[in-house]
Amino acid sequence: MARYAMLPSPMAGHVNPTLPMAAELVARGHHVTYHLPEEFRPQAEAVGARLAPVRLREPHGYRREPDPVARFAKVPMWLAAEAEDVLPHVLRAAEEHRPDAIVYDMTCVWGRLLARLRSGPAAMVVGSYVGNDHFSPVRTRHYAAMKEHLVSGFAETGRVVARINARHGLTVRPQELFARDEQLVLVVMPRAFHPAGETFGEPFRFIGASLRAEARGTSLCPPVPPGRRLAYVSFGTVVELTDAVLSALRGTFDGTGWQVLLATGERAVDAAALPGHFTVRRSVPQLEVLRRADVFVTHGGTNSVMEALVHEVPMVVAALAPEHAITADQVEQLGLGTRIDPDKLDAAGLRSAVGAAADNPAVRRALAAMGRATREAGGAAAAADALEKLVAR
Repeated sequence: MARYAMLPSPMAGHVNPTLPMAAELVARGHHVTYHLPEEFRPQAEAVGARLAPVRLREPHGYRREPDPVARFAKVPMWLAAEAEDVLPHVLRAAEEHRPDAIVYDMTCVWGRLLARLRSGPAAMVVGSYVGNDHFSPVRTRHYAAMKEHLVSGFAETGRVVARINARHGLTVRPQELFARDEQLVLVVMPRAFHPAGETFGEPFRFIGASLRAEARGTSLCPPVPPGRRLAYVSFGTVVELTDAVLSALRGTFDGTGWQVLLATGERAVDAAALPGHFTVRRSVPQLEVLRRADVFVTHGGTNSVMEALVHEVPMVVAALAPEHAITADQVEQLGLGTRIDPDKLDAAGLRSAVGAAADNPAVRRALAAMGRATREAGGAAAAADALEKLVAR
């Protein structure tokens, strides 16, 4: 029996991939403690873990940025600023619970610093891309778009890190906070999907999708009338649904034989203003929906794309943030669907992209192969195997 401290960043897209890992560890007799704000207690306790609550000064601080690229760039700066207050709390909790291993998310600054301040093994969970001499996300043209936003916030992040270093006797540089260089790096995608995936050796372990359990047969899934297909549309929790996307969706699926399920997230949408074949929900049980969907229109979030791959659903990716744009490139290059420029999104273009994804036999063949690779990578069980070996070293 081992004790694991689980420190994902306090955002749903970063917490969700860790929950199946925690459930698997608990099922094997281990103890898992999550260090998250109180709002995540139900999720932690549902998988048999306990919660050691932390308090943020500005929950969801990145959402102050309306521009999607600036918002994406703001996430690490927000987490670095929060670490100044959160780190002392997780240090005290770690002294109390005495974990055998620390498991932290790639953007969780206080998790990384905790791993530096305590002896013992540590693992990083990466819900996007890793880098080496052959590929790095920061060397892509998509990340170049963030440069001005990163530079504008770098000075304040440097001051925060200097204060943390002085308080805790560390010598961490700001640029080291988000390096993917831990003793074990769990990458939540199949090697075959990652750019230059075959070039990554230790400490990287590609586990495919880490899927959370959901009840089947929920009433939130709309009935699909005979002769219609189900189009599922979701833009996640960090990227908001824009007016341009809503306008394009209305025209795309009008009279085309589709039943549309639209998950709106934080965006308020007047369902009455949409055609009758649209069903609008703030959130849905995504795995259950993807089991039934014929096409998935998405912003390209890694979790969503991995879940679509497991169920072999053709995708149309309208990426608004740099990381998602890399995913859109991969979906297109690997023949798993189509990508569309969100800045040029209109009904005609989206209708064409949906048809190219949903009606192409080559897409179905590519999805079958990638779906198999995603499932066979092992998921949460493979992650638990690697974490047990890490502790046993």
